[in-house]
Amino acid sequence: MLSYFVNYGVNLHITDGSSKTWRIPFALQMLPGVILGTGLLFQKESPRWLVEKGRVEEARHVLARVRARPIDDERITLELDEIIQDFHGKERLTFFQQGQAVFASKQILYPVSMALALQFFQQWSGTNSINYYSPQIFKSIGLSSTSAGLFATGIYGVVKTVMTGLSLALAIEQVGRKWCLIIGGLGQAFGMLYIGAHSAVHPTVQGAPLDGGSTFAIVCIYLYVAFYSLAWGHIPYILSSECSPNHVRSLVMAAALMLQWLCNFAIAKLTPIMLANITWGTFLVFGMSCILMATFAAIFVPETKNVPLETVHLLFEGSISTIVRNAFKDIRPKHQRAKELRERHLVSHAVEDRASSGDDEDLEKSRGRRQVEEL
Repeated sequence: MLSYFVNYGVNLHITDGSSKTWRIPFALQMLPGVILGTGLLFQKESPRWLVEKGRVEEARHVLARVRARPIDDERITLELDEIIQDFHGKERLTFFQQGQAVFASKQILYPVSMALALQFFQQWSGTNSINYYSPQIFKSIGLSSTSAGLFATGIYGVVKTVMTGLSLALAIEQVGRKWCLIIGGLGQAFGMLYIGAHSAVHPTVQGAPLDGGSTFAIVCIYLYVAFYSLAWGHIPYILSSECSPNHVRSLVMAAALMLQWLCNFAIAKLTPIMLANITWGTFLVFGMSCILMATFAAIFVPETKNVPLETVHLLFEGSISTIVRNAFKDIRPKHQRAKELRERHLVSHAVEDRASSGDDEDLEKSRGRRQVEEL
């Protein structure tokens, strides 16, 4: 958001054509990097990474700090035991061993493929075509002034930042990942398809004043980024990490992000060529891609809202057809398995608590309730 307004300010106040027009933005973007790099010096490693490396006591301290509980708290011990059990026999796997583990089981290969597909669709929704070439895109739909295009791009950044914050606070855990992806994808498709259709029917005449259709096309760019920020801007990263088994998560995330940046590179190279050669068809291509990714989310992506990380693998049990069928059922809230897995996890913890306290009568009742939940 700040970078867009830096570009606008530089274009507005530096008119002599000197190298300051690019040196100042490059220098300013180093400041957040310095702040981030300094903050990383105080960042703790994740408990799961520490357990994977055999540093269990460090993992206990970090987990207690994250949960804001005493280090000897029983809930910390139970959660740590779950993490250790999940890693049992899979600690310190090499890169090639992780690769073998990915292809050894359908239950692992499915979430890995899903993570790659999510990152692919995120880029081919056209988000970085707007991020990189927004002044040219605004110009193609009627904003001929460079300053006006840069200012409109700044507003684009504001909408993106605000909507991302609102989504993280109010939507991702309340609405769920799956429905956010579906709604976000369809909203992005509407924005792109309208811009493409309007540009095809009413080609922009340079220098002509904006009419109602062109104004709404500009609004559609903001609608596009609002729906992108609702889901596809951040949920692919969340699902890619939480659906990947602990012992191969680093390999899966590396592969998913590598694919994302390769697609990012392709988008950066292809967008100006597409705008020059197929013009309004560029927006139709991205709009159809958005429809495809919303369909993919509806059919193939399970709902993981409130599911503990050590229980997520249960969403991928059975054959591929079973996994897909169950993922599609998650589209209806009353059929979502996330709630069932969460309740099973809580009952399991209740059993462990009573077992440690030695209350046999309560333990039998808890076991009975657990059997009912599993049935």
